Amino acid sequence: MSAKAKLRLQVNLQMGGRFGAGPAAVMQAINVSIGFDRKLWREDIAGSQAHAAMLSQCQIISVFDADAIDAGLQAIAAEIEDQKFDFVDALEDIHTISRSG
Repeated sequence: MSAKAKLRLQVNLQMGGRFGAGPAAVMQAINVSIGFDRKLWREDIAGSQAHAAMLSQCQIISVFDADAIDAGLQAIAAEIEDQKFDFVDALEDIHTISRSG
């Protein structure tokens, strides 16, 4: 399956079972926040790291899971710093970005 086809499938899955296809072009255009998200990625990652740490401290997730989340977020930050991270408009916002591969 091509990368474009995988992306289309992921977008359709995000929309839910009621929708046979992704959103209309006009809806996609007004929903996309990647332009803003990519300016705030450092703050977004720091907030997610803090949230995972709090969940661990409250024993909602394990220390192991919190560490894995933190490591993943650090890896994403490194990809963004190295300009190897794909910001994809079709996935609406940074929280639904798919890692390639």
